[in-house]
Amino acid sequence: MDRIYLTPKGVERLYDRIAAARAAYRAVCDDMPAALESGDTSGWHDNFAFEENQRQMHQLARRVHELEGLLTRVTVVEPLDVPPDQVRIGSVVTWSVEGGEPRTLCIAGYEDGDPKAGRVSYESPLAQQLLGAAIGDVRKVHVGGAPREVEILDIGATAVGV
Repeated sequence: MDRIYLTPKGVERLYDRIAAARAAYRAVCDDMPAALESGDTSGWHDNFAFEENQRQMHQLARRVHELEGLLTRVTVVEPLDVPPDQVRIGSVVTWSVEGGEPRTLCIAGYEDGDPKAGRVSYESPLAQQLLGAAIGDVRKVHVGGAPREVEILDIGATAVGV
């Protein structure tokens, strides 16, 4: 099994995702009697609500199992108090596309990207190109579907909430 990397806050978000998936699974299970009563009393054929409930239950059970399995593969990347020399997981990176307006984002852990929160997962194509870069480095990345040159303007220590 391959290791995955998460920040401490990323681990918290993973536990939250597990809790949400478990709650959704329990809600579907709790709805089973109503689904069974809503159609043909045979419980299977010709009872769409029951069959749909079964499908959702199995899908959610797989998701819970998948998320819990991630916990066995996690390596926690501890936050830094001082800025690193190179872009790494947990870094706050300020960069510009071909001399344009500076942009800032945080390199987050496995499946922990959230563009609205300013986080991009280290697995993303953008983060893959930025990892290991130092201030002043220029990297070619795809931005808006086109190859562009991106300059690293600043690398900050781990942001709060990453």
